[in-house]
Amino acid sequence: MPSHMKVDSSLPSFDGVTSWLNRKTTSGQETKKNDEVSRAIKGRPTLVHFWSINSETAKLNLSQVADLRDQRKREGLRVIAVHVPETEAEKNADAIREVISRFNLTEPCALDNDYKLRDAFMNGEESIPAYFLFDTSGKLRRVSYEAHGLESLEDELDEILGSLRAHYPFCPECELFLNADAMFCADCGLPLTLPGGSHPYYEEHHSASLPTVRLANPDPLIGQTIEGKYKLMARLGEGGMSVVYRARRVHIGDEVAVKIMLDKLASDDSALARFRREARAAAMVHHANVITIHDFGEPREGQSNAFIVMEFVKGTPLRDLLNSVGQFPIERATRMMRGICSGVGAAHRQGMVHRDLKPENILVVAPDVDYEFEGVKLVDFGFAKLVTDEKVASGTVIGTPFYMSPEQCLGEPLDTRSDVYSLGAMFYEMLSGRPPFKADTVSGIITKQLSEPPPPLAASLAIPRRVSMGIMHALAKDPDDRPQNATELARQLPLFCKSLFSLL
Repeated sequence: MPSHMKVDSSLPSFDGVTSWLNRKTTSGQETKKNDEVSRAIKGRPTLVHFWSINSETAKLNLSQVADLRDQRKREGLRVIAVHVPETEAEKNADAIREVISRFNLTEPCALDNDYKLRDAFMNGEESIPAYFLFDTSGKLRRVSYEAHGLESLEDELDEILGSLRAHYPFCPECELFLNADAMFCADCGLPLTLPGGSHPYYEEHHSASLPTVRLANPDPLIGQTIEGKYKLMARLGEGGMSVVYRARRVHIGDEVAVKIMLDKLASDDSALARFRREARAAAMVHHANVITIHDFGEPREGQSNAFIVMEFVKGTPLRDLLNSVGQFPIERATRMMRGICSGVGAAHRQGMVHRDLKPENILVVAPDVDYEFEGVKLVDFGFAKLVTDEKVASGTVIGTPFYMSPEQCLGEPLDTRSDVYSLGAMFYEMLSGRPPFKADTVSGIITKQLSEPPPPLAASLAIPRRVSMGIMHALAKDPDDRPQNATELARQLPLFCKSLFSLL
C-alpha cells in the first residue's frame, strides 16, 4: 500500500506513541522519552521500520535491520522500530518484549497500539513491514515495503552517507555530521574528521621524535644523501640532542624520519650512548603504539654524525594538545590512555623501563580513512633501560619532575612501577588540566612527590569512580602499592571495558 508521505516530507513526531518497549520509562514519562529519541536522531540519517509480531516477513527482516544498524551506526545511522499490532492479542507488551530480545532489537522500539504513528506515516491501512529513510535534515528520501523493502533502501543510504562524508565534518565520538565549516564537535570537543582529509589541528607538527619545534630557516644538509640511502628532504625540528628531518629512502621511495645528533654532542660519549640506547630500546618493541625504528648509523668522521632512522609520523605532541584545550573529556582521554598503556606495556614485557614518560613524548596521530579515532605513538626512548641493566648508578636522577615517581626523585633503582606512576600523573593531567603536583621550583615539586598525597580529582569532572581510584592507585608513594606494569594499570583503571560509565 503506497504511503501518503512523499519524498521530502518531514519526519513526523513520535508524540503518538503508546509506550517505548525497550526503554526505561514510568507512567507519565513517555513525553520525556519522545524528546530523548528526537534528540538522538537529530542531524543523523534515520531509518524508521514498522513491523508486527504476527508478520513472518517482518520478523525475518528484523535480523537484517539489526545488521544494518550495527554496521552503519559508526557512520551516524540511527534506527527506530515501531510495532503495529494486527490483533488485540498483539497489544501485549510482554509478548513483544520477548520477540525484541530474541531478535536483538536494541534500537528504540515504539508500541503503536493506537495506530497514531501508522496513520502519521502511512495512509491508514498498514502494509507491514514498511521502511522509511530520512536524511540528516529529517526529510524523507525513500519508502519501501514487504520482503525486499530494506534491500532497496541500502543504495539510497549509501548515497546519503557518501555525500555526507564528501561534504561535511564528522565526529566519530558522537557519530554526528556537523556544519561544513565546523572544526571541532560542539558536544564533545573532539577534532572532527574533515572531508578534505587531515585536520589542521594535527598539521601543526610533523615529527618523529620529541621535543621538536617547526623551523623555517634553510639547512645545509637538506638535499644530501646519508650513506647513499636516505635523502634529506626537509628539516622538521630540533631538540636538545638532535635535529629531525623528513627523508626519502633512495632505494625504496617511501618517506622516513631521520634524527641526526647535533654537532656539539658528536664527541660526547654519554650523549652517544644515550642515542644508541634510544635506537636499541625502541627497536626492541614492535607495537602499533611505539615509534618504529628502521636503522641506526654510527658517527663517521668527516661524513655524518650518529643518526636514527624511524617511521615518519604526522602528528602533534600530546603536550601541545593539552596546552591548546586544557583537558580532555573522559572518553577521549581514556581512548588515548588505552593506546599509551598498550605501547608502554609492550616495552614492559620486553623487560624495559622508559623512565621519561610525559606528554612531550607522546605523539597524537590524526584519524584517517582506516582509523576513525586518534592514535598515539610513544617516542623518545633515550632514557629507557632494561630492568636487568645495572649501569645506571644509584643516586642518578633521570626524568621530568611533574611525572617522576618518588623513588625516581630519590635517584633509586627503577622498575616498571615507576613508569606506572608517570602514567598515572599523565592521565590525571589529561582529565583535570593540571599535573597532580605543582610548585614554583623543581625542589618544591619533588618535595610534594615525596610527601604529599595527590589532590582528589574534582567531582565536577564526573570521572567514573573506578577510574579515579585507579589513578590514585597508580600514584601511590610505595611502589608495592601500585599496579606492577602498564598492562595491569590499564585493567585496573579500567581501560579495557566497553563502557566506562557503567562503572560509576
